[in-house]
Amino acid sequence: MTSATALEGKRVVVVNWRDLDHSQSGGAEIYAWQYARALQEGGAQVRFVTGRDEGQSAHETRDGIAIHRGGGVIGFNLFALLWLLRHRGGIDAVIDPACGLPSYSPLVLRRRTPAFLIVHHVHQAQFAVHFPAPVAAFGRWMERVAMRRVYRRQLTAAVSESTATEMRNQLGWTGDIRILENGADLPPYDAEDAVHKDADRIVVLGRLVAHKRVDLVLDAVAELRSRPAFADRDLHVDVIGHGPDSERLVAHAATLGLADRVVFHGYVSRAEKDDLLSRAAVHVCGSDAEGWGQAVIDAAASGVPTVARDVPGLRDSIRDGESGWLVPDSSDAGVVSGRLAAALSDALVEAARPSARVLRAAACLEWAHQFDWPQMRSNARDLTTEMLLGRAPALPDCHNPRDSRVAV
Repeated sequence: MTSATALEGKRVVVVNWRDLDHSQSGGAEIYAWQYARALQEGGAQVRFVTGRDEGQSAHETRDGIAIHRGGGVIGFNLFALLWLLRHRGGIDAVIDPACGLPSYSPLVLRRRTPAFLIVHHVHQAQFAVHFPAPVAAFGRWMERVAMRRVYRRQLTAAVSESTATEMRNQLGWTGDIRILENGADLPPYDAEDAVHKDADRIVVLGRLVAHKRVDLVLDAVAELRSRPAFADRDLHVDVIGHGPDSERLVAHAATLGLADRVVFHGYVSRAEKDDLLSRAAVHVCGSDAEGWGQAVIDAAASGVPTVARDVPGLRDSIRDGESGWLVPDSSDAGVVSGRLAAALSDALVEAARPSARVLRAAACLEWAHQFDWPQMRSNARDLTTEMLLGRAPALPDCHNPRDSRVAV
């Protein structure tokens, strides 16, 4: 039985705390929507349950998928559980991504209704960054203990090998963990076009939130500008993305004397993003951790290598020494920014040579083109089919992210 025939007419709900039009949407929202599209393409009747941002309607249909919105940052989980409870008689399966915490849908679903938990990355360390101590402690318990107990009999996946390892080491996860990697939007970029890149242009891509540590990138650029070797280089930084950390970062850039060197573009269209990436020589990511480096692959698809910390998610999405460079991590922010500056220095020296840019762009494109959304959607349909049929997936003996997209 193929995925298409197995999914035909099935009533599947995707629960994600934000949708594509939410003001704070990011890579996790793109992933969830691509999953919903995969099911809809397979013939399923798909509903997308999500939080309601200011100005958003409660109900909408997009790409043939019915969207139901309600609850805010605090109230979404309650809204989602009540919605699932009210409609559980008409649900055949739930896709439940964990963006920090999942919806805990099995608590209200019928016993025979499967839920597929997808973990982007483990947030044990991030809770303390965003919440007061008591709330952070409760969040850690919900992720480490409650999530494991609620989903212990459900199909579970991680978006990268790093996330799967974190689930086992930090959450004590003992069951099978599948790998369902992200895709990417791949623009029509040719490596030979890298000769036209601006060797002094650095790009930062992603949501502006505290754990993305864009401040460390700005610190690294400020350090480079103070070095004699870069006295004659016209370094500029394009920051693409928006989020609650935006104002602090603008002020930080000014404090570092970079106000005239950094442009905060905010949210941009795909065409604008592709244009900015096509001109950039190096992408820098200072994030504390990722589930999967979506921004890294987006940059690589435009021939832009990434300098990043050697942390979960980023070490999965970068071929160290080929599509980018990983620097050893540290708990000392000053040490990290210094290491980023050193690696960025080497990258920019290389980027000054057009022939080197072309070779590096070719390596980036070779890597990026192993990840696309059609492949992800195909794998998502296969996993959903296996879940609905109630049989264990046929698992390969090992997982190589360059050759396979679904494995333990």
